Amino acid sequence: METAHKNILDLSYPQLKELVCSLSEPAYRADQILWWIYGKLATSFGEMTNLPQSLRQKLAEVASLTSLTPVDETISADGQTRKALFRLDDGKTIESSLMLYEKTGSSRERRTVCVSTQVGCNIGCSFCATGQQGFERNLRPGEIMEQVLYFMRLVSTEQLSGDAATDPARRPVTNVVFMGMGEPLANYEAVWQSIVTLNSKHGLGLGARQITVSTVGLVPQVRRLAGESVHVELAISLHAASDALRNKLVPVNKKYPLSQLIPACRDYFKKTGRRPTFEYALFQGVNDSVNHARELARLLEGMNCQVNLIAGNPTACQEFTPSPMKRVLAFQKILRDSGVSSTVRVSKGVDIEAGCGQLRSRWIANSSTP
Repeated sequence: METAHKNILDLSYPQLKELVCSLSEPAYRADQILWWIYGKLATSFGEMTNLPQSLRQKLAEVASLTSLTPVDETISADGQTRKALFRLDDGKTIESSLMLYEKTGSSRERRTVCVSTQVGCNIGCSFCATGQQGFERNLRPGEIMEQVLYFMRLVSTEQLSGDAATDPARRPVTNVVFMGMGEPLANYEAVWQSIVTLNSKHGLGLGARQITVSTVGLVPQVRRLAGESVHVELAISLHAASDALRNKLVPVNKKYPLSQLIPACRDYFKKTGRRPTFEYALFQGVNDSVNHARELARLLEGMNCQVNLIAGNPTACQEFTPSPMKRVLAFQKILRDSGVSSTVRVSKGVDIEAGCGQLRSRWIANSSTP
């Protein structure tokens, strides 16, 4: 019998069935294992009481269910945002967030987990805390999924009971966004496997509309994603409407300029029916002027899309300070007057610096202090 431990969460559904069969058990045991993981939020094989004792023992010998250890956590004053820092098996660290949104008007109550897909990031956006950390490695599918499971267990323990995990209306997590540390589409295979698990009846059973992938605009991968079987929501970290400015803010634009990115986004809508969202973080004196707004309106003219405006997160780089709300609203008015649909995103966890990479940056700084 093999001795190297596999993380069950790293395995696709077919791979898990292969593992079960290799242990001389019927393939349907894989469904039972996944029900315990995603339905009952089990953290050990010992909890899986409808599995034979012999199988539970064999699984414990060759596999594991955990690879993340929480090492730090911050909670916003209003209790609506929770940021967690995890240590991986190799000692590296990543962070994730849980954001709670109350039901307002036509919008439903949401419990959204923002997951990381890489340790650090190699895109190098100068206004991003993660970008300033550099790139270390991609995350495995299990490391991505375990971030979601951590918050599902937490919410279930604190707020829900009974059949919360199987009742869609009461599910501990209602949305998952790939907007944490790293560029999701640069870790395509692991991210795609995670999407399949999130959407599958063998996994969390989340609807495709409840899953969002955020990218700086890796054009070949955007086009590949459009052809996949699960049509998730697509968010583009745009931040500028001209190549000259975007080259400075988002360096990958030099490889995939707007003349390639915007057509790929238009095609994404045609193929999937999902209108893309363009994320635009506003920084005072950098990209928040009247002319910048008009430039953005021209770029997106006639496109079925949504612009998500947000005052940028403060980081150690003093060049980038968040635009005041007055300028954000003035920017939005120009877009609306030009016929471009836009919203101002509600900033969550500002008091705990819940923006991407900020908790890890603090942790790294404190760890290196003599």
